[in-house]
Amino acid sequence: MNPIRFGEVPVNRRDGKAVASSSGIIIGRVQKLLHGRQPIPEKYIKADQLEAEVERLLKAITAAKQEIDNERKHLSDIGTRDPMLILDVHRMLIADPELLKSASNRIREDRINAEWAIRQEMDVIQSVFEQVEDEYLRNRKHDVEQAGRRILAHLLGQPDVNQGLQEKLTDKEPVIYVGDDFSVSDIVNMWRHGVAAVVTEQGGVDAHNIIVARGIGLPALVGATGVLDDIKDGDTLILDAEQGLWVLNPSEAEQAAYCKFMEAILVSKRGLEDFACKPSLSKDGREMKLMANIEFPEELDVADSIGIDGIGLYRSEFLFINETTLPGEAFQFEQYVTLVRRMLGKPVIMRLLDVGGDRPWLYRDLAGADYAGANPAMGLRGIRLMLRNPEPLKVQLRAMIRAAQEGPVRILVPMISCREEMEQVNALAEECRKELGLAELPPIGAMIEVPAAALIAEDIAQVSDFFSIGTNDLMQYTLASDRSDDEMAGLYKTGQAAVLQLIMLAASAAKKNGIPISVCGELAADPEWTATFLNLDMEYLSMSASSILTIRRYLSRQTYLPLLPSSVEQ
Repeated sequence: MNPIRFGEVPVNRRDGKAVASSSGIIIGRVQKLLHGRQPIPEKYIKADQLEAEVERLLKAITAAKQEIDNERKHLSDIGTRDPMLILDVHRMLIADPELLKSASNRIREDRINAEWAIRQEMDVIQSVFEQVEDEYLRNRKHDVEQAGRRILAHLLGQPDVNQGLQEKLTDKEPVIYVGDDFSVSDIVNMWRHGVAAVVTEQGGVDAHNIIVARGIGLPALVGATGVLDDIKDGDTLILDAEQGLWVLNPSEAEQAAYCKFMEAILVSKRGLEDFACKPSLSKDGREMKLMANIEFPEELDVADSIGIDGIGLYRSEFLFINETTLPGEAFQFEQYVTLVRRMLGKPVIMRLLDVGGDRPWLYRDLAGADYAGANPAMGLRGIRLMLRNPEPLKVQLRAMIRAAQEGPVRILVPMISCREEMEQVNALAEECRKELGLAELPPIGAMIEVPAAALIAEDIAQVSDFFSIGTNDLMQYTLASDRSDDEMAGLYKTGQAAVLQLIMLAASAAKKNGIPISVCGELAADPEWTATFLNLDMEYLSMSASSILTIRRYLSRQTYLPLLPSSVEQ
């Protein structure tokens, strides 16, 4: 493996390559977050505060033992024996004098806080259990984890996952979270609290978490198989999201070489600044707007500085994911109209809720039953789910239609697979228009992401105001390949010819019916596709804001060579 082409960066067994990445390079300190672990503050302690920190650890251990004693008494009163045995194991681990001694030594010798010291001790003890051949004893590492979490909960004052994150804001050294997997919500929460970068062992080329990381500009690696094997809290890590690489505990020479690499990247990107807030034009002056995929209002701070041509995909599901109940019309309207006003007359394309069995509580509220399928991506999701219970759909439609009164809004319908689904949505939207007493509706279009929709695009175009091609799911369904599966990553290159045929069918149908067509998937940010999309008469490409300047520069070097006939028989 050769991580970078200039400078000398030695490669050794501590290096690795990820399946997918966002962008950016970070040299920082690792905090290891295994499944279910909460972030903790990791701080260095002044010499005159070390004994006070040891005392704080002792108080937390004492409180954890008392907590178990109280729980054990309650279980004894009701005569429940098996859970008591588990509590006895946890208490034995917490009360072990070696635990207090070893963690106290770490505080004094390494000058670190109690949370960091106890986490390191937990990792050491668990690694010992992992080496035991007996499966029963090997599985006791989970008891170590649970016992350690009790102590951490008392050190933190309360079992609040955000408390550690809040304290990270004052850390001078960049912190990189490394774990088996992080959800989209995890990624956003980490970004909002100032985490420098993230690495996950799981994940594929177009996994949702890496898409969101790209959108918010968070350096990230996913599918970094083996990264958790040797890594420990406090290790130094070079995260190279430009090339999808990492280097664990680099030498001074390695760090110096990467610092030069980072300087060179800054130099190479300075030329992109010339394309900020400029028209998105080809070399011969043909416009193809470059718009941003948006999940959260905070992303617009970056988008404004580069001059996006609008919001090409607003993923409304993030409004729902962060709420404990289905948000009402008033709440949704306020969120939508805020975006519209912020864009100052630039278009905003809002996608209707696109969730399925992957969001159990949302699915339950929308479908009235728990998801019973085996594959949420292929099950009742998107508009299929929303049409089963039209009332929440009408609430969202009303909120979007009202927001459209203050600026150019289009409504995008996800997971369309037949003409009848678009007709049903149009009918519900018309009901909403009449209820609101409005003269007209905003444009309502179909998302072409199911191969069936591309194959019958001419039929769907007759009942749609526009098309938007969702290349992420279109590729997934066309190639029968789970986009979060790193084993399938290679197919996303070799299978692009088949996807191109479907895109051309949709583009031809749009032109024949006189409706605009655009692209809002990850292919929109791939320079290798820019000329093709230009020549297929795409109205706009929508992508992560961080990719727009690169594509705008690339577009400026292309010449329009139409791939579709200039006129199509009506």
